[in-house]
Amino acid sequence: MRIFRLLTLVFATGFIFFYFSELLFWARPRPGDSPGGWLATWIAYSALAFFFLVIVNHFRVRSIWAVFLAGAAFGWLGEGLVVQTAYEQLPLSISFTGLAWHALITVWIGWYAVRKSLHSPDSLAVLKVCALIGLGYGLWAISWWGEPDGGVSTIQEFAAFSIIATILAIFAYRFSDWGSAEKFNPNHWSIMIMGGLALLYFLFVTIPAQPLAALLLPVLLGLVYLGLRWYRLSEPEGSLLYPSDSNVPPWKYTSIMAIPVCAVAIYGLAMVLDLQWRTNMVLYLVTTPAGFILFIVSLVKIWKIRFRSIS
Repeated sequence: MRIFRLLTLVFATGFIFFYFSELLFWARPRPGDSPGGWLATWIAYSALAFFFLVIVNHFRVRSIWAVFLAGAAFGWLGEGLVVQTAYEQLPLSISFTGLAWHALITVWIGWYAVRKSLHSPDSLAVLKVCALIGLGYGLWAISWWGEPDGGVSTIQEFAAFSIIATILAIFAYRFSDWGSAEKFNPNHWSIMIMGGLALLYFLFVTIPAQPLAALLLPVLLGLVYLGLRWYRLSEPEGSLLYPSDSNVPPWKYTSIMAIPVCAVAIYGLAMVLDLQWRTNMVLYLVTTPAGFILFIVSLVKIWKIRFRSIS
């Protein structure tokens, strides 16, 4: 049962990451989409989720600043190891999408804020958070209309896509809570095997495709490690993986449906009014510098915490 709960937590977290990093990013059904493609991508994100959960657990991550650093590791592993987009338009590509989307939106908002709102005593917290996510999602989705390869989904297609994806995400949040009831403590062999596979991929796939990765990725991940290592020295046992309130009423999970409801409303209104807003450029111009700033602030905040603890 312990192993089953561990695997459930990994794959549920992987789907939450897949939902925010892929399904909300592309924001529409694409011609190449298929159940098999979704499954393969979910498995890839689950592998990244395993490393993220190991980081959160080992470094006793509790504060939002430590969460951002863990999210940065997840983002850079995805964009700098699995694919090589982190090196395409340096230095901006260091932030977008590793920090600007994965750490900020997927982890800070999708993993941290939504989970926190689910376990909040405020019964409307999750509804408020998810309504705001849906608003941003709808505005982001219309930006694809102006892209050469974007295409324009009908309101019905967009609604079906976002509703189905969100229903699956609701199950992921529920199973994530169920899986976190057991202490996440994978044995050293599983961590070594996963780490070894990642290293082999880095040596034989990533570096041949982008030689600059051999220098840049270790530096980026090294900064994350140093920051979280200092953070761990100031924290007691435990982490955000184990919510204090594990009894979330079922109706709270259904409140997550505010995401597609608000998104479809914005999308439909924009289509009726024939709005051609480049919302992607607005998001890019805001979140790209924000990613760099939040990473630096996270390191500074953590170092201050450490200095206070030893003074």
